[in-house]
Amino acid sequence: MTNRLYYYDSFLYDFDARVVESLPREGRHAIVLDRTAFYPTSGGQVHDLGVLIADGRQIAITEVADEEDGRILHFAAQELPVGMQIHGSVDAARRRDHVQQHSGQHVLSAAFIRLFNMPTVSFHMGEESCTIDLETAGLSTTQAQKAELLANEVIAEDRPVGIRFVPLEEARQLGLRKLPPRQTGDLRLIDITELVQL
Repeated sequence: MTNRLYYYDSFLYDFDARVVESLPREGRHAIVLDRTAFYPTSGGQVHDLGVLIADGRQIAITEVADEEDGRILHFAAQELPVGMQIHGSVDAARRRDHVQQHSGQHVLSAAFIRLFNMPTVSFHMGEESCTIDLETAGLSTTQAQKAELLANEVIAEDRPVGIRFVPLEEARQLGLRKLPPRQTGDLRLIDITELVQL
């Protein structure tokens, strides 16, 4: 299981780790590290990009995927041997953009729930836009504008965002809108003060 450094610090871009597995996967080469700051594709958020630096070489990371067993696969342009020490460097601009889009999406989704009881059923983050699908028969321009206004007010207030970890049973009692289907161990919760728990 890979130690997920990004769980504790979303703004960690550089880290040191050791290669614990090196394997072919889907016609490409995948590297598993003992620890990583690379965020994998998950929950509508796309994966990080960056490089692994080993023996003076920079090896591009082109995709990062989350396995059900807790391993994180780093798809790399070159193979690295098991046991090798590496330095990882995440594309900071891409990460910041993803963090902002993902946080903004949750604020907007919370605004639609609070104002109109319209939950978000899916979310997609892209290079140029971020979209949400709402559970509703229809959405008026006025409703969209009201949700946008509330979301913008919350963002302008610069409310604190906190991270905490709770056991799954405790999470079930918190009235969260959605729990991950295959959750094991503690659940990572993001709290936006007086607005939403994710």
